[in-house]
Parts: sequence; structure tokens; C-alpha cells
Amino acid sequence: MQILTASGKGGFVLDSKNLKSILLADDIIDKPAVVISVAGAFRKGKSFLLDMMLRYLTASDKSNWIHEQSQRGFPWRSGFRRHTTGILMWSKPIPVTLSNGTGANILLMDTQGTFDNKSTVHESSTVFALSTLLSSLQIYNITGNLQNDDLEHLQLFTEYGRLALDDTSSKPFQKLLILVRDWQYAHELPLGAGGGSELIKEWLDTPTGKKELEKVRTHIRGCFGQIEGFLLPHPGQNVASSPNFTGSSAEMDTVFVEKLNELMPQILAPEKMTVKSIAGNSVTAGQLFTFFETYANLFQSDKLPKPKNIMQATAEANNMAAAQDAKTQYIKEMEFLHSDDHPSLEQTELLGKHQEASEKAMKAFTDRKKMGDWKLSENYRLRLMKDIEEWYKFAERANNTKRQKERLNAENHNLGLIGTCKMTYINAMEEVAGEDVGFVPQKELDSAHEEARRKAMDQFKEEQKVFEGIEKDSQFALTQEIDNEFRRMLFHNDVKKDAKNYKAAQANMKAVGQAKRNYLSMMNAMTDGVALTVEELQKRHEKSMEVAVDLFESLKEGDERIAEGYLENMKDDIQRELESFLSANRHKQEMKEVQEQVLAITKQLEDAKKQRKPGCTIL
Repeated sequence: MQILTASGKGGFVLDSKNLKSILLADDIIDKPAVVISVAGAFRKGKSFLLDMMLRYLTASDKSNWIHEQSQRGFPWRSGFRRHTTGILMWSKPIPVTLSNGTGANILLMDTQGTFDNKSTVHESSTVFALSTLLSSLQIYNITGNLQNDDLEHLQLFTEYGRLALDDTSSKPFQKLLILVRDWQYAHELPLGAGGGSELIKEWLDTPTGKKELEKVRTHIRGCFGQIEGFLLPHPGQNVASSPNFTGSSAEMDTVFVEKLNELMPQILAPEKMTVKSIAGNSVTAGQLFTFFETYANLFQSDKLPKPKNIMQATAEANNMAAAQDAKTQYIKEMEFLHSDDHPSLEQTELLGKHQEASEKAMKAFTDRKKMGDWKLSENYRLRLMKDIEEWYKFAERANNTKRQKERLNAENHNLGLIGTCKMTYINAMEEVAGEDVGFVPQKELDSAHEEARRKAMDQFKEEQKVFEGIEKDSQFALTQEIDNEFRRMLFHNDVKKDAKNYKAAQANMKAVGQAKRNYLSMMNAMTDGVALTVEELQKRHEKSMEVAVDLFESLKEGDERIAEGYLENMKDDIQRELESFLSANRHKQEMKEVQEQVLAITKQLEDAKKQRKPGCTIL
């Protein structure tokens, strides 16, 4: 996938969309990046080499990788015209477990060949510069033999490296593999890693007598953490010149296949891989995107940037990455607040968690190795503090919303429990003073009332939800409900005292029960799952009450005065039921508002997670 394209004005343009799709994927962004780049002269087999690397990395059997069918990941062909322009990156990072057990992703980069007939020196230098700055392993692909001019491309980086070494103890570049293709002097230096190491030692350590060249070599040695060499023989004429060559190992020279088998594990075995690092800090894929943007901006003009400008840009990106990591750490410490499995916190407890997470984040930023002067670091430290405080406001709002939701859930639970426990009381009293039971002496009724009341209250206390004292209000409401039921039973018991009224009392109690059930059925049907205005609910109540009264009137028996007493008790009971419906309706409205807040906060959280990606603040 193309990630850097020539602008046509001497500079290069970063394809952010393509690069984001590779580096900022959710399963990639936070994992360390192993960046392998191949650079060098055009038409010297760089893309072919990367294709072999891709075949090795994706092979199910590493011992037989070269004979597996080619995936043709990186485009290549024989010929004299250039094929790769700008910088390409394999679109699918390859997951790997490093020798220390750490999970990482391998990113393969192919670069435009240097010094072809369509590229300027500036363009060639820019591509080489960017690939070297951004890779953890730069494979310098040259042909025939190592020459003095092969080292000239590194001239820019020796000065940058000197500045970087003055700023931090870490070497600015990690690993350089000088890969010499078509090596013809196996009688002097053997093919493979052994001969390559001897060649590198000879070139970098042997005095030349030329001061400027000695300076370059000294700086190259000092700027790269590790420099290795490898000598490959000619691949054979089918590979070099046949337009029909498809990558089959059968068409390659046998010695070339043998050395290719030696090369691949040397650079791609888990113990050989190097995670990209800057100033001694491992770089994740997300952070790598920031460095890509930073360097691409520097190299977009038709003039090469000065080493001190590269240094400054690296220091900026380095401090930005340190602040971003610290913010991410803070977010992860506080992210439990958004989990449905974790209850909300009281304000003092929330503030304590925030302070603890904030201190850890600030310490992580302070302890991390950073480039640049103290003013730059202080600037990012202050930004970090501001971002953390902004995120805390968001977390506080989310926590308050969760508390409101928990309160409503607790109120709704306790409201339903009041009805359940009231039935516990009623059922217990029905055994002593029910419709089919005659008059009960007051002392016996009082004793039954106290026992049934205790049973109902014990049940409530065992099953209640406790939240900021609302359970006490619910207990009081249950007490009132029980007292009201007891007054109704006292009235009914008094009516039954006169034996001639017993039958009428039974009929009227049944009429009240049927009318109340009808009221509740109508109200439940008209309010189920709907949050109404108070006026709308009142209208539904009046209609249901009217139907309940008419039903009682049609079923009542006995003396009109006694029936009127039952009717008034029923109206009082229904009025209290209205209070329950009003309370439930208020809860529905509040819960609807809370759910809207939860959705808004969830969206903000998702946006915040996206903004955790490089180059953005949390809010």
C-alpha cells in the first residue's frame, strides 16, 4: 500500500488515510512495532527481497518456506525501468511473539530506488532519510561490492546522530544490515553473514587516510546500535532477466537459495527482531504514525531539512509520545468507571482514584527518557496535566450519571418490593381476618397485625437495595402502606361485628378487590413502557377510577352507608396506587434522560478513545 508519494514539486506527500488503515487499527495501535525497510539503488531487487521476507513470515513451515507458493505481496519485475516509487508498506502487519514473550507487529517497507533516471538527488536522499529514521532495521541493498559512495547517503544522518547522541545516551538508529548482492569474491570473503561481517569491519574500521571519510565512518559506527553485513550470490539468470519468473525457488540458483535460507532467520527469527525505539523507548504502531507525520512534514519541501530541524522534530514527537502514553495510562486506570460491572463511586472516593491515577501518569511521563531541553518537556508536562483534568471532568460526569442510574434502579426495585411486601402482609392478615372469616377480637387482630407487619418489614430489609439512604424512605412508604391496609381491615372487621352485615361485607370486600384489580389492569396497560406527562397520567387515572367505581357500584350489597364506607376506602387505596404510578412514571422519565446521557457519554468515550490516537488530545 502506497504511504508516501512524490508531490511533483520535489517533495513527498504522506498518504495519511492509507497509513492510518495500517497503523491505527484497534488490534495494532497499542502494540510495539518492528519496522523493516529495504533501501538502495533502483532495479537491484529490493521488492523481490521483501517478497521473500513476506513468504518466510507467512509460511506455515519455516524449514520449507522457500518452496511454499509465493503470495506476491510486493510488486516486482525484471527490467531496467523503476517499479517502486515513494514508500510502500505491506497493508497487513504481521503479528509475532518476540523472544521475551512480548507481542509485536512486523511492518515491511519498500522504498523507491535511488538515482534512477526519473529521480533527483533530493528525492533519493529524502526516501533514504525517511526510511532510515523510521525503521528499526534498515537493510541497505547494494550490488557487487561496498563502495565509498554507498556510504554517502548516510552523511546527513551522521550529523543528526551526533546531535542526538549529545541529547540522549541512546543511539539514534538501531540496526543496519548492509546486504551486498551478486557477490563475486567468495574466494576472498565467504558468502553469508561471516563474509558480510568481515567486509563491514574492513570498511568501517580500516584507516583510509582521508579525514572526511574517516569522520563519516566513525559517526556511522556511533549512530547505529548494530551494524551487520551479509553477502548474497547472484540469483541466476532466470531471476535476473526472465520476464516470466514468478518467484519459484526451482528457477533460482541453488547457492542463492541456500544463502537466502540463511539470511531470512538471521533477520526475521523472533530473537533477531528489534522493536522500533526512539530515545530508548519502544514505539507502538500508533506512535509510529506520529513520527511518520512529523518527518513527512519536514521532508515535504524541495530542500532537505537541516539536522537540527530533524532533531527538534524528533524531540517534539518523542515528548508527544511520552505524554500520550501517560494519558493512555491514566485513561486505563480510570476506565473501570465506564464498565457496567463496576458500581459508581462516591465523590471523595472518585477524587482519590483520580489523584492516584494522575500521580502515576505524571510519574510515567517524568521517568520516561525524552529528547529536547527542559522547556520542551515542561510544555508537554503542562499539556498532560490539562488533558488529565479535562478527562477527569468527563469521568466525573460519567460517574454522576451512573450514580443517578443506580439510584433510579434502586428506587424502582424498592418500589416493586413495597408492593411485594405489602402482599406478604395482606396474605398473613387474610389468614386471621380475611373475607371468609368472621369478626375477630381487637386484641387478636392487633397481635396478628404486629406479626404480619414484622414479617413484611423483615422481608423488605432482606431484599431492599441500599443507596444513599433511599431505603429508609422506602421503608417508611411500606409502613404507611401497611398502616393503610390495617385501617381497611379494621373497618371491614367492624362491619362483620354485626352478624346481619356479614354477607354484605364479604360481597363488598370482593367488589373492592375486583374493582381495584380492574383499575390496576387498565393503568398498567395504558402506562406500560411509556413515560407520560403528569396531565396525561392524571387523565388515565380518572378514566380508570371511573370504571372502578362503576364496577363496585354494580357489585355492592347491603346497607348504602356501609357500602359507601367500602367505596371511600377503595378510592383512598386507588389514590395511593396513583402515587405509585406517578412515582414509576417519574422514574421512567428520569431513566430516559439518564439513558440519553449514557449514550452521549458512551459516544464521548468512543471519541476520546479515537483521540487517544497519535496527534490528538483526549478531549
